[in-house]
Amino acid sequence: MKKTLLRYITLFIILGMTQSLGFAQDYTQWHLPEGATTRLGKGKINDIKFSPDGSLLAVGTSIGIWIYDVQTGAEKKLIKVTPRGVQTVNCIAFSPDGKTLAVGNWVLGGAVELWNVNTGEHISTLKERIGRVKGLEFSPDGTMLACASWYRNVEYHMWEVESGREMNHFIGPQESLYNGLALSPDAHSVASASNGQVFLWDASTGNLQHTLNNIQAWTLAFSADSKTLVGGSTTLQLWDIESGKELSKLVGHKRNVGEITFSPNGKTFASGDTGGKIILWNTSKPKIDNGDKKQTLPNVLRSLSGNKKANIGNKHVNRTLMGHTLPVKALDFTSDSKRLASGSQDGTTKVWDVTTGDQMLTIQGHTGLVKALQFSTDGKTLFSGSSDGIIRKWDVETKTEQLIHTKPPWLAFTYAFSNDGKTVASGCWGEVRLWDTETESFFKPLKEHKGFVVTLAFSPDDKLVASGCWDGLVMLWDVPNRKLHTVLEGHTDEVSKVAFSPDGNSFASSSEDGTAHLWDLNTKKKTSLPIGENRGIETLVFSPDSTMLITASMNGLLQIWDTNTHQYVADFINARGTTRALEFSPDGKTVVSGLYGGIIRLWDVDSRTVRHEFRTSDAAPPTEFAFSPDGKTLVSGSSNGTILIWDLDKMGIANR
Repeated sequence: MKKTLLRYITLFIILGMTQSLGFAQDYTQWHLPEGATTRLGKGKINDIKFSPDGSLLAVGTSIGIWIYDVQTGAEKKLIKVTPRGVQTVNCIAFSPDGKTLAVGNWVLGGAVELWNVNTGEHISTLKERIGRVKGLEFSPDGTMLACASWYRNVEYHMWEVESGREMNHFIGPQESLYNGLALSPDAHSVASASNGQVFLWDASTGNLQHTLNNIQAWTLAFSADSKTLVGGSTTLQLWDIESGKELSKLVGHKRNVGEITFSPNGKTFASGDTGGKIILWNTSKPKIDNGDKKQTLPNVLRSLSGNKKANIGNKHVNRTLMGHTLPVKALDFTSDSKRLASGSQDGTTKVWDVTTGDQMLTIQGHTGLVKALQFSTDGKTLFSGSSDGIIRKWDVETKTEQLIHTKPPWLAFTYAFSNDGKTVASGCWGEVRLWDTETESFFKPLKEHKGFVVTLAFSPDDKLVASGCWDGLVMLWDVPNRKLHTVLEGHTDEVSKVAFSPDGNSFASSSEDGTAHLWDLNTKKKTSLPIGENRGIETLVFSPDSTMLITASMNGLLQIWDTNTHQYVADFINARGTTRALEFSPDGKTVVSGLYGGIIRLWDVDSRTVRHEFRTSDAAPPTEFAFSPDGKTLVSGSSNGTILIWDLDKMGIANR
């Protein structure tokens, strides 16, 4: 009897462990829209906050809020915030008891909402149409919530949490916002940056207290006691809130600082820059001297970007070992000030020991805007390229991920994969880079462009890669010899899309200037399609047999063109909404379009009507599509940094 009981206990323990492991690995299935089988990637990081007891870490992303166990890094929950524009979660704050999360959006119709941490359920919406929310602060007893946001002017709001009643608000007239906007922890002050100036507002009266001149504030932050303000770009400046007088300047960053946060004990503050470097500074407050004596420079405790001595000629910086490879997007201390969390555009969140500077935890899986998707020929592997500069290789069956390139030297504005899978092209400021997937190394950059390279495409034989620039120029590059082949002119505004016909005879380019050109690659002859005036082109795509070209205009039109006669054929019926992405199914019978609001439409090419419409459950538009070779699976990549896999066969809409 005892042996049987022991076997049952052992079985339950094993089952419990299996379920626990499965749950931890099953985040790809959480909150999926109807019809989707998997979500790859967790969205780009916008904000991070520790729970008051330090046991949980909330990561606010463009699809919702991921809750992690701080000790293990395991995913605990995804709070699927209601979509309200492209960036769903811009700012978050825990209530003092840790049971509620306040969430602020970043869109013109942005809102402040309250969500239950344990159940993941929406509690209430306190305010809508307040724009870009940059600061949220609960009162110490949790009964009040204050907010700082930007919507054409600086806005401040304070609500009673239980009733949702607005207790106070003001609008501070300001012509433009230069990124920096902060709310003091006591909710009594708001700081906002314009070009070359920082304004300090009294939240209780709405009056402008001080104007601080000669400062470009990429970011701003208040001290824990709300008496000091810090901000700047590469050099940071500290001001006394009451007098508005500058206290000191801090030198240690070589790249612009994008995030700053103070420790709750008031002894330190952390700053993170666009190069991924984090510095921890001593905040011993200098005494204000009314004389001419220059204020002393606060000492730097350490840089949390490493343990090696810095070699930058600054005796105040103790360590400079880079932990992040791309801009730091969020920072937060635990309530005991012993740990610091950092979130970066490189897709990782790290937890640091403040005393030693050691990395205690690294959480991966967050991604940038999806810029390219491509299946392998057998349909078992999916390649993706994101704006974070990282190329990912996904096993479609196991949902496992491999990072092909983990230390990008830049942010990528566009990607293209060669048909043989051996080369990846990426575009950034003024150059095209070719990455060899076999040697995992870059070739010498191709540097003829004078602006951002925003679209790329390989020819069917992979001998050419086309690049379109925001200045209207299109260039064709000789891939084997890695040199400029041809410059194609004709656009006067940003090139929105470039594409080669599958048969390799034609090339198409479109622009926001409302033009679309077809080029004969043999004769280099250009034909301009008669799109019509004031119809900027968002994207275009060739049919698999190369006989058709479909263009998507910004006013919602989807038009079919004959590539042989260069003549207009027809419009798709009742097409509406701006299309961000287009793709043909392998059999050429279906076209998929992605629109703002997370709308995906499958169009029947022969009838030019919508055959099926479904949603991603996110407001962000799909930016890329890829069909599996058999046409039964559709993959959509989004500007929110996630990839959704749709089983069209199970949905009953494959190959129809």
